[in-house]
Amino acid sequence: MKKFESCGYIEHGMVLDHCNIIRHCNNFNPRYDGRPIIYENYKGQKIDWKEFFEIKRNLRKLFRENSCPKQCTECVGIAYKEWDDDDYIDYLLLTPWVPCNSKCIYCEAPRNEHVLKNTKIYKILPLIKDMIRNKILIKEATIDFAGGEPTIYSEFESLLNEFIRNDYKKIIVHTNAIKKSRSVIKGLKKGCVRVLVSIDAGSKEMHKKIKQVNSYDSVWNNLKEYAKNQPKDADFVKAKYIIVPEVNDSEQEINIWLNRCKEINIKSVVLNLDFNWIMKNVDGNLLPIYNLMKYTQKRAKELGINCELYGQIFQVKCEIEQSREENIAGF
Repeated sequence: MKKFESCGYIEHGMVLDHCNIIRHCNNFNPRYDGRPIIYENYKGQKIDWKEFFEIKRNLRKLFRENSCPKQCTECVGIAYKEWDDDDYIDYLLLTPWVPCNSKCIYCEAPRNEHVLKNTKIYKILPLIKDMIRNKILIKEATIDFAGGEPTIYSEFESLLNEFIRNDYKKIIVHTNAIKKSRSVIKGLKKGCVRVLVSIDAGSKEMHKKIKQVNSYDSVWNNLKEYAKNQPKDADFVKAKYIIVPEVNDSEQEINIWLNRCKEINIKSVVLNLDFNWIMKNVDGNLLPIYNLMKYTQKRAKELGINCELYGQIFQVKCEIEQSREENIAGF
């Protein structure tokens, strides 16, 4: 193996995205139109894995030649380390569905006519079985369910059970926890499923304002049950707060959220930032967001809770502190 700058997603990642697209990457790079594409118009058909990895190798080759692809320029996901030259997937993000049982004000997908028009739901289970059978998806892989809301997708329980049955150890489910999943509880008990619940508020009033549905009590009850069913002393259930500037960006809401997390024995929380806001303010004043991030970290520490940074809030940290770090938040 040789040391050079590259990205784990480009090297061994696969993203089943909205609009029937398969991508290399999960780090959107707003200045350089990131997230390069492997296939467009994918609707569940069988993949020619030789062709698939040839496409990936062509992009990976640029990094090996010390020539960063345009879409990856200055991306915080780039890391200098030893990379192997083998063809396999060790990170799989499943987010090809748009439907959700909430209407979060920061989520553009359900209101984006292009996304709605160009996202056709397809069967994923045959693809997953093919990846497992051909050892494309290695046993050490991270498998990540995101949204829309994955728990309402018709194949969700079957997909999750397939991964559990084939002994995958690191399955992450991003959910709003409005709907409780028996398979999630099964995976938590077995120690192979992690859950990241996006709550985004402390008070019931703010939760309704952000989610635009009445789900506050059920979400906290389901989160409590998920936490109760994780292995003893494990940190497999986390609560997330997406900061929406000028809506829920207050210390008061952060405090209520953290205190409730403490009450139900949540050991780690995750902080993020509204993607659409940062897209419009990428060159704006990020200091107030940074200060709220630092406050949240400080308050969480006082409560004995670990606070991780994810996605856009991590980018803000890097920009303000003028640093480049590898983000390992969110399990």
